[in-house]
Amino acid sequence: MMQRRQLTRLALALGAALLGTAPALAQPAYPAKPITIVVPFVPGGPVDVMARTLGDALSKSLNVAVVVDNRAGAGGNVGSQYVVRAPADGYTLLMATGSILSINEALYPKLAFNPAKDFAPVSLVGDMPLIFTVNTSVPAKSVAELVAQAKAKPDSLLLSSPGNGTTPHLATELLKREAGVTLVHVPYKGGAESATAILSNQVTGGIESPPAVLPHIRAGKMRALAIAGPERLDSLPDVPTTTEAGLPGLQIVSWFGLVAPAGTPAAIINKLNQETVAALKTDEVKARFDRLSIRPMGSTPTALATLAQQDRVKWGQIVKAAGVRLD
Repeated sequence: MMQRRQLTRLALALGAALLGTAPALAQPAYPAKPITIVVPFVPGGPVDVMARTLGDALSKSLNVAVVVDNRAGAGGNVGSQYVVRAPADGYTLLMATGSILSINEALYPKLAFNPAKDFAPVSLVGDMPLIFTVNTSVPAKSVAELVAQAKAKPDSLLLSSPGNGTTPHLATELLKREAGVTLVHVPYKGGAESATAILSNQVTGGIESPPAVLPHIRAGKMRALAIAGPERLDSLPDVPTTTEAGLPGLQIVSWFGLVAPAGTPAAIINKLNQETVAALKTDEVKARFDRLSIRPMGSTPTALATLAQQDRVKWGQIVKAAGVRLD
C-alpha cells in the first residue's frame, strides 16, 4: 500500500511538472512565420532597395519569407506609425531613415509617435554622404570659390532639394551657418526633379544623395565640388571631402537603420541584430549597396540608439534656427 501511494504521488508530481512546462514547450521558435519589413517610401528608391536586399539575405539565414511592404507618406511618418502600432513580436520591422528617427519630430509638431521611445533599435544598416554639386556652367570649381561668389553676391546662390524638411534642405541650412552666406533654397517634389533643376541650370546646384546625382556626375553633366562626409567616395576618388574643402562642419551623412516596435523581446532583437550584422558582411549585399554608394554598417542596438540621439540634437537645433515646420 505504501509503495502504491508513493508511486501515485510521483505520478502526480511528474504530471504537474509536465503541465508547468507545457506553455514553454508550446512556444514556437522565432521566427515561425513570414517577417514584414515596412518601407515608409515608394518602391524603387534607396531605402526600398536596401530593404529588399537585406530581406533576401535574412530570408535565407532565418529560413522564412521576408516581405517588403511600402507604406509611403508624410516624410516616412505613415509607414513608421504603422510599425509603432504593430504587435511587438518581431514580425513587423521598419527600415527607417535617419530623418525618421532624428529629424521628423522637430519638423512635425503633431507627430503621432515618439521616435526615441516607440522603437526598439535593431541595427544600423548603412550610410551614405551627400554630394555638393553644381551645374557645369557655374564658374566655381571648388567650394571655396562658390562660397566667395555667394559672399560677393548675397542670395545669388540657388540650391535645390527634394522638398522642404528633407535632409538636402537641412544641408542647405547647415551650409548657410557654416559658410556664413545667404542663399536661396528651392524645394522640388523629389530627388529626380531636384537633380533635373541642377542639370537644366534652373538652380546653381544642390547637396544631394549619391543615387540622385552620381549618374549625371559620371556623364559629365554635373560637377561635384565636395563629399559631405568623413571620407572620399570610392566612386569619386578625386572629389575632396567638405573638411578638405575648408568646411569641416558641413557633414551630412544619410543613414538607415532597422527597428522594431518598442517592447519587442530582447531575445528577438538580439537574434535579428546578429542575423542583420552577418547579412551586411556578405559579398552579395555589399555589391548591391555599393551600386547606390551606400556603405553596409552593421552595429549594436545601442550604437544605433546613440547615433539617433546625437543627430536628434544636431538637426533639432538647425530646424529650430531655420524655422522649418511641416504639417
